[in-house]
Amino acid sequence: MNTLIVLALCLSAVVSAPVDTVEVRQDTLGNYNLRFQVPGISRVENRDAFGNVDGGFSYYDDLGILRETRFTSGTHGVHAVGTDIPVPVQDTPEVAQAKAEHLSVLNAAYLSAPLSPNFFDF
Repeated sequence: MNTLIVLALCLSAVVSAPVDTVEVRQDTLGNYNLRFQVPGISRVENRDAFGNVDGGFSYYDDLGILRETRFTSGTHGVHAVGTDIPVPVQDTPEVAQAKAEHLSVLNAAYLSAPLSPNFFDF
């Protein structure tokens, strides 16, 4: 009886396991569509005949947090946006003021400096 229960549990675990998905469609013009999905990881990507690619991917990290990234690429370059891509830190008002003061002093020093002689102008 116990063997039958263990066998039934193993069979249900195998049947209920998620199915991996890989789909690729392409033509002779350079277009393609890619879809890839396994447990915890997925990716989608599309390309047109002009070479423009857009898509995204996601995965669960070691802490169980879903990480997602969307991207485009083409003549405009590569651009990615995601939950784990760093963004520049905004200056505090004090830092912005210090930068502005520094640049104004630097500009004043540049404007008051004597011109260098041009040795190549004969």
